[in-house]
Amino acid sequence: MLRAVLRDMRAHPGRVAMTLVAIVLGVAFVVATWIVSDSAAATVGEGNSRGDLAVQVTAKEHGEGLKPAELDRLAALPGVARASGVVVGSTGLVQSNGKLGDTYFPEQGGTSWDGSERFTLVTGRGPTAAGEVALEEEAAQNAKLGTGDTARLLRADGSSATATVVGVFTYRRTADDYTPAVAYDPATALRELGGDYAWIELFGADPSAIAAAATNPALAVRTGAELAAQRQGEADSEAKVVRMFLLAFAGVAVLAGMFVIANTFTMLVAQRTRQFALLRAVGARRRQVRRAVLAEAAVLGLVGATIGAATGLGLAWVAMRLLRTTGETVIFAVSPFAIIVGYLVGVVVTVVAAYGSARRGSAVAPIAALGTDAALPRRSLVVRTVAGAVILAGGVAAVAATSGPELTDPKRFVGMSGALASWAAILLLAPLLASAVLVPLSRLISRRGSAVARLAVRNAIRDPRRTAATASALMIGLALVTAFATVGASLTTFINGAIRDEVPSSTLIVQSAQGFLSLPPSVVGQVAAVSGVESHAAPAQSYGEIVAHGRRTPVNVTAVERGALGRTLTPEIVAGTADLAGGVLLSEDDAKELGIGLGDEVTVGDKDRRPVTAKVTGIYAHSQFLGGVVIDKAAYPAAEGDYIAAAFVAGADRAVLDKAFADRPDVVVIDREELLRQFTEPLDLALGIVYALLGAAVLIAVFGVVNTLALSVLERTREIGVFRAVGATRRLVRRSVRLESIVIAGYGGLLGVGVGVLLGGVMQHVIIGTSIFGMTVPLPVVAGALAGMVVVGVLAALWPARRAARTDVLSAIATA
Repeated sequence: MLRAVLRDMRAHPGRVAMTLVAIVLGVAFVVATWIVSDSAAATVGEGNSRGDLAVQVTAKEHGEGLKPAELDRLAALPGVARASGVVVGSTGLVQSNGKLGDTYFPEQGGTSWDGSERFTLVTGRGPTAAGEVALEEEAAQNAKLGTGDTARLLRADGSSATATVVGVFTYRRTADDYTPAVAYDPATALRELGGDYAWIELFGADPSAIAAAATNPALAVRTGAELAAQRQGEADSEAKVVRMFLLAFAGVAVLAGMFVIANTFTMLVAQRTRQFALLRAVGARRRQVRRAVLAEAAVLGLVGATIGAATGLGLAWVAMRLLRTTGETVIFAVSPFAIIVGYLVGVVVTVVAAYGSARRGSAVAPIAALGTDAALPRRSLVVRTVAGAVILAGGVAAVAATSGPELTDPKRFVGMSGALASWAAILLLAPLLASAVLVPLSRLISRRGSAVARLAVRNAIRDPRRTAATASALMIGLALVTAFATVGASLTTFINGAIRDEVPSSTLIVQSAQGFLSLPPSVVGQVAAVSGVESHAAPAQSYGEIVAHGRRTPVNVTAVERGALGRTLTPEIVAGTADLAGGVLLSEDDAKELGIGLGDEVTVGDKDRRPVTAKVTGIYAHSQFLGGVVIDKAAYPAAEGDYIAAAFVAGADRAVLDKAFADRPDVVVIDREELLRQFTEPLDLALGIVYALLGAAVLIAVFGVVNTLALSVLERTREIGVFRAVGATRRLVRRSVRLESIVIAGYGGLLGVGVGVLLGGVMQHVIIGTSIFGMTVPLPVVAGALAGMVVVGVLAALWPARRAARTDVLSAIATA
């Protein structure tokens, strides 16, 4: 039996190859995902680990440094061959545009040079005297600097210095430090970066003995091996997160592949119905027939998994080269587990997808061998339809029950679960929906369409289960693409609307060149002194406590300049006024949670500031720049540690502000449109990555359309022969198959876009709380998806249509 199956597979290499595509792509995605995550962890951990460090010594008190005298004491310990003090401090590397780069943290941007494995020279040498520096490779490339150039450096106090670049290096981190941009000679580093050591490194042959000798109640002592293990653990943890993220998309691709494989085996088994009946007639049992089909699936899965694993290895290698950052030593880690998972996916998914077809093939009665037109018994759609309807009703009910504006985490979970359940229900109802959509279309075309169009639509609805399975594979990928596009468009609309409502078009923004860093308080004072500034707001955010109704609760506190609200910043006031002279404002969410209303007296304070007692004079809606309690900065002065995201300026000219901060590389001036781009560009980048990852599922589905059409042509060989015999030209046959492909792909596109938009509406409701049908429909994506399905239909039909047109008429008519 198995030999017959293998012989039959060898006799039809075309359909085997098309079936393998779905298996190969799914397995390749899974294997590549596993290898990339393992390689990333190994690259971050092993690839950048140090083998020279015996012991690292730091102060137990966070933020405290170690004095040079401590270095001398530790260097004299038994077993210590050499000791090196590492200085870390604030240094910024100014780029060609006069502003700081964003590839490093300026607070840890400078360090001291030494001969340890912390540094690996790319070009030049290490700095040995004042006026010389070495630059980290990526920072040097972004600043367009190399050996021999003069670098401009920004000190912690805001002053600038220049130095000659004598070398370019890559950096190996320990567990807790950051990659610096600039390295000074040791003496200059102590003078420029604070005079203390951030940590001291000890070198010697016996790390355990050195660590024991260095142990001190005031010191934290760790061996190099402990630091390497900690760094590897962090890398492994980050890799697991990335792996789970990527495997979710790999799962989508595998799910799409399952529809393709299941559809293929349904048709393959249907084409061999008489063969199975003959086998049953000569004594084969149902179990033997079923095992034969499953054996074919297992062989296909094994072959597909082998090719897919090899493809995944290649994809992972390319990905690691493309994802490599400057100066990074890439380790390509291929674990046996990654290959085993690939084989399990390939074989198990294929066998599971083929199981239903195997059961139906084994159910063929021996008497069917006597007929010339043996066929599989049709499966009833009643159970599938009822199950789909029940699940859809439950899913819609869950979404409706959580569609209100007030969302808690349990409600978000229920709403999202309901949406996903509804999506699964649509997959179950796909054959019924295919008939509901295509039958009316067939009637319409019967009245007004051409004979070719009527034939194409009738072929598509001849087997709604098969059409639905092919369209469902397309729908899975398209629905997710459209859903994420809807979420992205809705978030962009929400963010744009919120910022445009809160920041007037004439307002200019002064912020850190890195964007995410707090603006120095000195800059806020400088903003106020610029000629033409009529009003400015520099919200200073901190953590504090609010006392109301006898209850003390932690709360965010935003101190802002009196008079700026309503002019420089215009938050939406839902109750009361924005006047800070008479009291404080409270966010709508905090007011509801704490049970505080207008006119209530509250006390706000923290450990660094005197408590302020005032009445709540206004309640504001969600704000991008304010949070919690908003209080007058004059009554609640800024303190060290407050976060100032930006200073918003009204009345000043852009050129005047630019000139005022021309000598501040750490400060930039932007307008509202540039601010909007800062908020939306990361979202666009994330969506681009999601689209690329979902492309695998769409590609698998496209091959599914090709496969379905090709096998459908084989199934209708006799019909095509008769069609040709009564006068149909080859061109007519090609058009018929092409239109059938467009109908199937178009149905899958409509189903995918419709489900995706609704799913995206629920997702954006869960994320940002806007109404489900208040989502922003991404019309370019929708139009592109539908147009793309027409293109898919045309391209997918090229080979099957050509094969159908070249059918030999006499041989086709003679086919039993």
